[in-house]
Amino acid sequence: MKDEALTIDGCDDAIIGIARRCGQMTLVVYDYDKLIRCFIEQDMSELEAVEWVDYNIAGAWVGEGTPLILYPWDIGDSEALEV
Repeated sequence: MKDEALTIDGCDDAIIGIARRCGQMTLVVYDYDKLIRCFIEQDMSELEAVEWVDYNIAGAWVGEGTPLILYPWDIGDSEALEV
């Protein structure tokens, strides 16, 4: 499993691509809103889906292959750049 890009079970429809960086492994990229929809389709409420994704996916580090999540961003939204 080392050096392997990881995926999120049951969320293939939320994959929007891959990301590569020089000298780093290729990672799977998910769209945040599509992840939420994916869990809503699995019978979660919208609030449950947001909490699940934020805590269990976006908030989880499972090694070097941890997937990336792309969030919607407006060019005028400087708060999105704060860590």
